[in-house]
Amino acid sequence: MPFPISFRTFASILLGTALLGLSGCASLLDRKPIEEPPADAERLAAWDSHRERLEALNDWSFDARAAVRSGLTGGSGRLEWTQVGPVSSLTMSGPFDTGRVALTGTASRMLITDAEGNSRLSTNPERLLEELTGWRVPLARLPRWVRGLPDTPLDRLGTDRFRLDAQGRLVRLSEREWTVEYERYDASEGGPALPHFIEMRNDEIRIRLVINDWELEADGE
Repeated sequence: MPFPISFRTFASILLGTALLGLSGCASLLDRKPIEEPPADAERLAAWDSHRERLEALNDWSFDARAAVRSGLTGGSGRLEWTQVGPVSSLTMSGPFDTGRVALTGTASRMLITDAEGNSRLSTNPERLLEELTGWRVPLARLPRWVRGLPDTPLDRLGTDRFRLDAQGRLVRLSEREWTVEYERYDASEGGPALPHFIEMRNDEIRIRLVINDWELEADGE
């Protein structure tokens, strides 16, 4: 079966060295926590409607600024990502000595190319990416989390593990040892409201995305 659409050419340039990158992270990572009451029946009903529209998005892309902080190191820069069904295509470049790293594939089978142009096909891309960058990034869950979707249905999570806003959109999610927080949703033309500020963190790493533009492919096109 031919691939649905051609991927863009990605360019992702992160700024500074590990220590200098800390100042770049501060404006993206330092913020007050979001407070929302536990979800009531009205918010859960709104969530069901919102979730159905998000689940229907198969092909999408975005342009974002990104910041990462892990221990005493960090960095900030630009990220572009295209998703076609289960296939992700993105380029990352860390503030360490890793240079540019390109990734194409799914969470279970991904081709990763390092700064020297050496490519490896991995069935454990999260581990390989950690070897290259020093960061344990939740690649398997990112395609859902960046859209504002949990990896586990909300009705299987405890009510203390998520918060919804008045429109039924996620503002906080605690899942698989990660906390994900969302700020400012905007609706693309003809599409659902999508997050523009996302923070993902666990005990080891914090990742912050400021998404400038979402582009959506209509289902079936």
